[in-house]
Amino acid sequence: MWLDIGQIHMMHLFQADIELHSHNFFELVYVVSGQCTHRLGNEQSLIKAGDFFIIDTGSEHSYINTNKKFEIINCLFMPDYIDRALVDCPTLADLLSNKVLRFGVPLDICAADRTFHDDDGTVGRLMHKMMAEYEAKRTGYMELLRCYLTQALVCAVRASENISPKLHPATQGVIDYLHRHYAEPLSLDAIGKQTGYTAPYISGVFSRDMGMTVRSFLQRLRIEKACSLMDETDLTLSQIAQRVGYTDSKHFADLFRRHKGMSPKAYKNSK
Repeated sequence: MWLDIGQIHMMHLFQADIELHSHNFFELVYVVSGQCTHRLGNEQSLIKAGDFFIIDTGSEHSYINTNKKFEIINCLFMPDYIDRALVDCPTLADLLSNKVLRFGVPLDICAADRTFHDDDGTVGRLMHKMMAEYEAKRTGYMELLRCYLTQALVCAVRASENISPKLHPATQGVIDYLHRHYAEPLSLDAIGKQTGYTAPYISGVFSRDMGMTVRSFLQRLRIEKACSLMDETDLTLSQIAQRVGYTDSKHFADLFRRHKGMSPKAYKNSK
């Protein structure tokens, strides 16, 4: 479902059944009342009043067996609505871990495509405030919406941290190994030999647990390490690229721009 939503679009509605689909934007959903079966990828769960979740770009989901009492507030938003520098962030994980936001979200915290419950009503109050601002469109409403949305994202991150990770030992072993050896030339076969698993097994288990490939995780890890070096040292961009495992400065710059929405030079100059 590829829609032009501008930067942000909100809806307060009684959701009917909708077939499996994906988006080119992020979707924050809050269940106001009722319940229904929600399918996300290959998994189904019953969602009810007080539940909330964020659908990642490209993730498929559907609503099944809805009725007139299934009421939700939807917030559809593009990454650059949070900050213009985030325009090219491909996933919610990339957005939340981006140094521009200064959230400090670790790479292994996943707030997308998971259902949380709003125990104290904080997210519900934020969503109702957002809906009221969006409908009234009074002076400054876009800035207030951004503030409320940022708060809701922080709530999702905190909820993610409270869920004990159920990582397969192979996934945890790979994560630990990458954190120690990210600057070295790496391949799945080499990682497998060091962690005791075959490359195909690692690939499947890691993607299932983390929602991304080992290669994608390594790229994100290297880019975050590069950002830290830019923040904390006076090393040149070429030196930083080599420190995080890239001998080709142009390739490093292309990856950095893809993950951070700006060039390494622009990031360094913004410090």
